Amino acid sequence: MTVSERRKQLRIVAEILQVHLPAFLEDQELARDLLSVAGVTLRGVYEDVLRSADAWDRKHYHLRADSLREEWTWALAAANTAEGLAYRLEPVTAENLERLCRLIGVPLAAPAQRVIRNPEAFRGAAAANRERQRRERSRASRRLRV
Repeated sequence: MTVSERRKQLRIVAEILQVHLPAFLEDQELARDLLSVAGVTLRGVYEDVLRSADAWDRKHYHLRADSLREEWTWALAAANTAEGLAYRLEPVTAENLERLCRLIGVPLAAPAQRVIRNPEAFRGAAAANRERQRRERSRASRRLRV
């Protein structure tokens, strides 16, 4: 993922958090699905940053790699928070969204042109992500037993 792709992913997260989620707080199921999508996107950005930092480490640019990791540490915390909000039993509130936006280490601005045309297309994303995580955990535990 390039820097421009990373920025595009952050624009998608900004759109979800600032445009779609406030509009769908009444529909808690869809709000959780959108939070799950935001969490997966932020986790993908963080994993890409780690791959980029590893590439810098292989080229012996350790200070640059450490700086990149440090600059993006917020992404994992924000991803965990978004996914935690998506999977908990309590309803998602505007205060939860504000707290999540404060965790994000870059300024978020709602994009002038929307990327997500139909947020309803993400219905069921939280359950699908939860199932994917369960499969990955069971696959990892099988590897540990061998």
